[in-house]
Amino acid sequence: MPEETAMKILLISPSYAEGENAAYFPLGLASLTAYIRQFGYEVIPHNMNNYDAPNRYAVLKSLLVSRNVDVIGIGGLTIAYSAIKQIIGFCRRYSQAPIVLGGGITSCESELVMRTLMPDYMVLGEGEIIFAELLQAIKSDLPKHLVKGIWYWRGAEPVATGEGESPELLDALPAPDLDGFGISRYLAIQSGNTFSYHVSRTDQGKVIPISASRSCPYRCTFCYHAGMGNYKQFSMEYVIRNMEHCIEQYHVHSFMIYDELFSASKKRISKFCHEVCARKLNIFWYCQLRVDQLDPDVLRQMKQAGCLHISLGIESGSDRVLASMNKKITTRQIAEAVRMIREAQIGIQANFLFGDPAENQDTLAESLRFQEENELYFTDWSMVIPYPGTQLYQRALQAGKIPDRLSFLQEMGRISSYIWNNRINLTQMPDDEYHSTYVRLRELNDRHHRKKSAEVRVGAIADATHSEVVLECPACHYNQRLVLPYPPEQRAGRFDLRTVVAVPGMNFVCSACKRKMHIKACRIPHVQPLYAIFQERLHDFRERGVPVVLMPAMDRYWGVFSEDVDCSGLNVVAVMDSRPHQFGKSFMDCRVETLSVDTVQQYEQAVFIILPWIEYARALDVLASARIDRQRILCWNLLAGEHFGQLPQPAALQG
Repeated sequence: MPEETAMKILLISPSYAEGENAAYFPLGLASLTAYIRQFGYEVIPHNMNNYDAPNRYAVLKSLLVSRNVDVIGIGGLTIAYSAIKQIIGFCRRYSQAPIVLGGGITSCESELVMRTLMPDYMVLGEGEIIFAELLQAIKSDLPKHLVKGIWYWRGAEPVATGEGESPELLDALPAPDLDGFGISRYLAIQSGNTFSYHVSRTDQGKVIPISASRSCPYRCTFCYHAGMGNYKQFSMEYVIRNMEHCIEQYHVHSFMIYDELFSASKKRISKFCHEVCARKLNIFWYCQLRVDQLDPDVLRQMKQAGCLHISLGIESGSDRVLASMNKKITTRQIAEAVRMIREAQIGIQANFLFGDPAENQDTLAESLRFQEENELYFTDWSMVIPYPGTQLYQRALQAGKIPDRLSFLQEMGRISSYIWNNRINLTQMPDDEYHSTYVRLRELNDRHHRKKSAEVRVGAIADATHSEVVLECPACHYNQRLVLPYPPEQRAGRFDLRTVVAVPGMNFVCSACKRKMHIKACRIPHVQPLYAIFQERLHDFRERGVPVVLMPAMDRYWGVFSEDVDCSGLNVVAVMDSRPHQFGKSFMDCRVETLSVDTVQQYEQAVFIILPWIEYARALDVLASARIDRQRILCWNLLAGEHFGQLPQPAALQG
């Protein structure tokens, strides 16, 4: 008899970014792949993060058409709702294979997700055992209701089969299939140094993600451990073996521990550090820990074992808000942890959260004082989002703040749209106050960064987008020499002009004390002339009293931009914006008008100044449609493109 052909399983990891990126690696799907291969299935992984937007779908089409797959699996978080919808629709066009959806998106609002995305099946919880049982049922055409832990269709109705089985001993699982999901490409995308507006460092090398545990034993109100089951841990022997394999196989010595909580005990942390040092692994690593798990001895061991930074759940400087969040920590514990970590010369990565139901102007003032007292200038402010499955989500539903759950799922993944247009206010503040307060906090982020500005001791232009500098750390005064790219997120000197070029500056990690410092864009040698040119043009308009129209009504970056560029004294006759939340507000003593051809034509004798703006191309197109002469347009983004030798333009302005 002919040998039976193995079922072909295509596993797809959505991307959360437009371009190829190393911001995320699908470790869960890599584990799933390794597990089901044990049963003889042929697995075809497709990691969309390893391709830019057009190519990721070209590759997917090729796989669907040429490989004749039997089952398609997709895994992702709730914020990937829209991306997953697009993937499912695309797969339906080229394949008749049943589609199985898994990951965090299936573990809350399960029926809604099933009815709207309409996969053939959904797997809930930790996927290895459940998915393997579902594949066997599909292969053998067995009744699907016998498979626990899934949703399936009974006619036109989705049906759940109850709780499925999860792995009891994580060590029994095979090591994740890193190669299948393109770990080599993931590493190739990384430069070895990290340069971004948020944080830049040159002391880590290329990074591989690993897992030492699943889920978290704590139940903070804003957090949901989607599909992760109960908190469980790999043995440290298992973790160390995986690290040794990665060092030998990929020649990488830096590790990002993906866990929500690396360890719930000091003893386990100490054991890990002891093994790393005893085996002379010579690694760098990062992890997430709670502030109540640290003491000087543990931190000394972590530093000796190569820990570069710790991600802390700070969230608030108000004990009232921390209690409301069910954090089970106090501001005194946070302050002590920050002090000890700094003394150990380990970096800190953390955020404050604004918008807990207990938040008001008094608690916010407490947090701001706490931030100042502890010099937490690089601990940024984020907005509380009531993610599905969290206690806050249930509270928002009960309060009628989410009238349309589907719209909320869709908008939640479009973070800018959500923050400005669809945010959920769980506090007792009026909506206008809530919004304006958050805008102020975002601007405060950038002002805070400047409180620890690095001194540029030596600086010279290397090329159009790089400078050679020596920076002095404001904390420990260590001098660090580096070739600094700006804009930071570029490849081979190319970058997206929509980036708010040269405004936010950069945050850099000192390679000695591991504390962050800020570099103002206007102090970077190859960027300085851009500021000078723009300032000279403004000075000319001011001296001649030229009527000017400004756009947009800058919010977050106005505070730092106006520190570096003097916009005072201009004859501002109008301000325009395309964002509805700005209409009717005041900017530069003018009422903000709607950006449109008709509005622009009312000021045809003015000069139009486009300040740093991600939507600059849209403004240029409107000006072109209104037949505004190019000589009467000063656009920061285009000027930056000219200065840095890059000139892609909107279609309306070609030629």
